[in-house]
Amino acid sequence: MPAPQNAARRAALVKGASKAKIKALVDLSACTGCEVCIAVCPVPDCIEKFGDEPPNWGVYVNYDICIGCQLCSKDCPWDTIRMVPTGAVEGHTTSLDSQMARTHPVFENPLTVPESARTFIGKGPVTDPVVVNLFQKQNPGLPSK
Repeated sequence: MPAPQNAARRAALVKGASKAKIKALVDLSACTGCEVCIAVCPVPDCIEKFGDEPPNWGVYVNYDICIGCQLCSKDCPWDTIRMVPTGAVEGHTTSLDSQMARTHPVFENPLTVPESARTFIGKGPVTDPVVVNLFQKQNPGLPSK
Protein backbone atom coordinates (compact mmCIF):
# COMPACT_ATOMS: atom_id res chain seq x y z
CA MET A 1 0.00 0.00 0.00
CA PRO A 2 1.45 3.39 -0.96
CA ALA A 3 2.27 5.97 1.68
CA PRO A 4 -0.55 8.48 2.21
CA GLN A 5 -0.54 11.56 0.01
CA ASN A 6 0.10 14.97 1.53
CA ALA A 7 1.51 18.22 0.16
CA ALA A 8 5.14 17.40 1.02
CA ARG A 9 4.93 13.86 -0.38
CA ARG A 10 3.26 15.09 -3.57
CA ALA A 11 5.97 17.72 -4.06
CA ALA A 12 8.66 15.04 -3.66
CA LEU A 13 6.85 12.79 -6.14
CA VAL A 14 6.52 15.58 -8.69
CA LYS A 15 10.24 16.28 -8.36
CA GLY A 16 11.08 12.59 -8.82
CA ALA A 17 8.62 12.17 -11.68
CA SER A 18 10.19 15.09 -13.53
CA LYS A 19 13.34 12.99 -13.88
CA ALA A 20 11.55 9.89 -15.22
CA LYS A 21 12.65 8.87 -18.71
CA ILE A 22 9.45 6.90 -19.33
CA LYS A 23 5.77 7.31 -18.47
CA ALA A 24 2.85 4.88 -18.42
CA LEU A 25 0.30 5.22 -21.21
CA VAL A 26 -3.03 3.39 -20.94
CA ASP A 27 -4.73 2.42 -24.20
CA LEU A 28 -8.38 3.09 -23.34
CA SER A 29 -9.63 1.07 -26.29
CA ALA A 30 -8.66 -2.11 -24.41
CA CYS A 31 -8.82 -1.04 -20.74
CA THR A 32 -11.41 -2.94 -18.70
CA GLY A 33 -11.16 -0.79 -15.57
CA CYS A 34 -10.05 -3.82 -13.53
CA GLU A 35 -7.85 -1.64 -11.27
CA VAL A 36 -4.87 -4.02 -11.11
CA CYS A 37 -2.62 -1.14 -12.17
CA ILE A 38 -3.96 1.01 -9.34
CA ALA A 39 -3.28 -1.76 -6.82
CA VAL A 40 0.37 -2.22 -7.84
CA CYS A 41 1.29 1.45 -8.33
CA PRO A 42 3.48 2.68 -5.46
CA VAL A 43 2.46 6.31 -6.05
CA PRO A 44 -0.86 7.36 -4.50
CA ASP A 45 -3.30 8.92 -6.98
CA CYS A 46 -0.95 8.36 -9.93
CA ILE A 47 -3.44 6.05 -11.66
CA GLU A 48 -7.11 6.85 -11.23
CA LYS A 49 -10.27 5.08 -12.28
CA PHE A 50 -13.15 6.93 -13.89
CA GLY A 51 -16.71 6.00 -14.82
CA ASP A 52 -19.04 3.66 -12.99
CA GLU A 53 -20.01 0.99 -15.50
CA PRO A 54 -18.80 -0.45 -18.80
CA PRO A 55 -18.12 0.77 -21.39
CA ASN A 56 -17.79 4.18 -19.71
CA TRP A 57 -14.99 3.28 -17.35
CA GLY A 58 -11.25 3.09 -17.56
CA VAL A 59 -8.13 4.41 -15.87
CA TYR A 60 -5.75 7.25 -16.58
CA VAL A 61 -2.24 8.10 -15.45
CA ASN A 62 -1.32 11.47 -13.94
CA TYR A 63 1.96 12.27 -15.68
CA ASP A 64 3.10 14.84 -13.12
CA ILE A 65 3.59 12.07 -10.53
CA CYS A 66 4.26 8.97 -12.70
CA ILE A 67 7.78 7.85 -11.77
CA GLY A 68 8.10 5.34 -14.62
CA CYS A 69 8.49 2.30 -12.36
CA GLN A 70 6.80 -0.02 -14.93
CA LEU A 71 4.84 -2.00 -12.33
CA CYS A 72 1.50 -1.15 -13.92
CA SER A 73 2.59 -2.23 -17.39
CA LYS A 74 4.10 -5.47 -16.10
CA ASP A 75 1.00 -6.42 -14.10
CA CYS A 76 -1.78 -5.30 -16.48
CA PRO A 77 -3.63 -8.53 -17.33
CA TRP A 78 -4.95 -7.01 -20.58
CA ASP A 79 -1.62 -5.70 -21.89
CA THR A 80 -3.09 -2.21 -22.33
CA ILE A 81 -0.34 -0.18 -20.66
CA ARG A 82 2.92 0.68 -22.38
CA MET A 83 5.86 2.66 -21.09
CA VAL A 84 6.60 5.46 -23.55
CA PRO A 85 9.47 7.94 -23.65
CA THR A 86 8.65 11.02 -21.60
CA GLY A 87 9.29 13.21 -24.64
CA ALA A 88 6.46 11.45 -26.51
CA VAL A 89 3.93 12.75 -23.96
CA GLU A 90 5.58 16.08 -23.19
CA GLY A 91 3.00 18.78 -22.57
CA HIS A 92 0.34 16.22 -21.67
CA THR A 93 -1.21 16.24 -18.21
CA THR A 94 -2.64 12.71 -18.16
CA SER A 95 -2.72 9.63 -20.36
CA LEU A 96 -6.15 10.83 -21.56
CA ASP A 97 -4.27 13.52 -23.50
CA SER A 98 -2.09 10.86 -25.11
CA GLN A 99 -4.70 8.56 -26.67
CA MET A 100 -4.17 7.43 -30.25
CA ALA A 101 -7.92 7.26 -30.85
CA ARG A 102 -10.82 9.27 -29.48
CA THR A 103 -13.34 6.41 -29.58
CA HIS A 104 -13.75 5.82 -25.83
CA PRO A 105 -16.99 7.27 -24.36
CA VAL A 106 -14.98 9.60 -22.07
CA PHE A 107 -14.24 11.77 -25.12
CA GLU A 108 -17.96 12.28 -25.71
CA ASN A 109 -18.74 12.76 -22.01
CA PRO A 110 -15.70 14.30 -20.29
CA LEU A 111 -17.70 14.88 -17.09
CA THR A 112 -16.86 11.28 -16.09
CA VAL A 113 -13.37 12.47 -15.10
CA PRO A 114 -12.38 15.18 -12.62
CA GLU A 115 -12.05 18.68 -14.05
CA SER A 116 -8.27 18.60 -13.58
CA ALA A 117 -8.06 15.60 -15.96
CA ARG A 118 -10.13 17.17 -18.74
CA THR A 119 -7.10 18.64 -20.48
CA PHE A 120 -7.78 16.36 -23.47
CA ILE A 121 -10.79 18.43 -24.54
CA GLY A 122 -10.18 19.95 -27.94
CA LYS A 123 -7.02 17.94 -28.61
CA GLY A 124 -6.68 15.45 -31.43
CA PRO A 125 -5.33 11.93 -31.18
CA VAL A 126 -1.63 11.34 -30.69
CA THR A 127 0.19 10.40 -33.88
CA ASP A 128 3.74 10.18 -32.52
CA PRO A 129 5.23 7.19 -34.39
CA VAL A 130 7.06 5.98 -31.27
CA VAL A 131 3.79 5.72 -29.35
CA VAL A 132 1.84 4.21 -32.23
CA ASN A 133 4.56 1.61 -32.83
CA LEU A 134 4.64 0.56 -29.17
CA PHE A 135 0.93 -0.15 -29.16
CA GLN A 136 1.09 -2.16 -32.37
CA LYS A 137 3.42 -4.67 -30.73
CA GLN A 138 2.16 -7.39 -28.46
CA ASN A 139 4.20 -7.68 -25.23
CA PRO A 140 6.73 -5.01 -26.29
CA GLY A 141 9.00 -5.79 -23.33
CA LEU A 142 9.76 -9.22 -24.74
CA PRO A 143 12.50 -9.59 -27.33
CA SER A 144 11.19 -10.28 -30.82
CA LYS A 145 12.34 -13.42 -32.62
